[in-house]
Amino acid sequence: MLSVLNRHIFALVCAVAFLACSAPMEKSVIEPLTSKELDKVVRKDKSFLATYSIVEGMSNHIYTPQDSARWKSITYARLHNYVKTIESAELNSPLFAQLREKWGIQYDSYSKQADSIIRYWKSYLQHNSPDSLLSVAFEGIEIERFKKSASVIDTLIKAKVALVPLRYAIDSLSVIYSFQHKDETPYFAADSAGNADVILHKRKLREPLKIKVFPNLAPHVKSGLIAEDSSYIFSFKIDKVYSSGKCFNEDSLKKELPKSVLSYIEAESTDVLVDPLFDQVFYMEKVIKELVNPAFVSRNAYIRINAESYYKEIDSLVYSYLNYSGLQ
Repeated sequence: MLSVLNRHIFALVCAVAFLACSAPMEKSVIEPLTSKELDKVVRKDKSFLATYSIVEGMSNHIYTPQDSARWKSITYARLHNYVKTIESAELNSPLFAQLREKWGIQYDSYSKQADSIIRYWKSYLQHNSPDSLLSVAFEGIEIERFKKSASVIDTLIKAKVALVPLRYAIDSLSVIYSFQHKDETPYFAADSAGNADVILHKRKLREPLKIKVFPNLAPHVKSGLIAEDSSYIFSFKIDKVYSSGKCFNEDSLKKELPKSVLSYIEAESTDVLVDPLFDQVFYMEKVIKELVNPAFVSRNAYIRINAESYYKEIDSLVYSYLNYSGLQ
């Protein structure tokens, strides 16, 4: 009798322990998880983060008691299983393979057109960049010593710079420059209000021109240049070039780009530096929508529309939840 009782107690303890472990996943999706609960689940299954982000997004669409009652029976476990099931189906099911193929036949040419558009604007930026219009070359320093007072001899440093127009006659230009240690990362202020040394030339430049400028140098940099210390180098950034009344600089050129193309190029360059997972398809589809065909349907939307009955068959309530209030 005792052994039977012990077995029942043991089974009850196991059941309680199981419920304690699974409790977060058995909560309704209308109840947010605590950070501790979320951390507990994610430690076991990192893919749950994507599911939970869906719930967080859906919370913006659930306002009334009727909404809450409608979705109350959907647990996190049920939703997560649904998401994993459709992800698996989209990867492996013959139905989704067929839909992807049909989408490709119908829309693949749009991707090629968008790719050509992006290449054109990238080439445009490169071809019209300030660096493509003006060459700046440092040609050494000139040292001049002069008597500052009866007892003080000072040294004036002039930097010799060659400016060469490369393609067009240049109306005016602005070049930010500095001397710094070769191991330092160059930093250039965005304006000329005393934050950096600036070469300004406001006369027509048709032929190469050699000029002398007077850099504002920190004492240790000045001493290094006088001593011909090669660890101090001339760095520069061409800020603006004006030609035929047009301003050629990065910001001005980018304003000429279509919005979707600019988003694509900026995301691509930023994500390469910050996060290598650049979502090319997402940004490419924005280009297609704006510049190729406003009626374009993305591959994910095409599959979702054409596989609606399949999605509903898996779990109609969860399907309705995910598509509530136009959630894409």
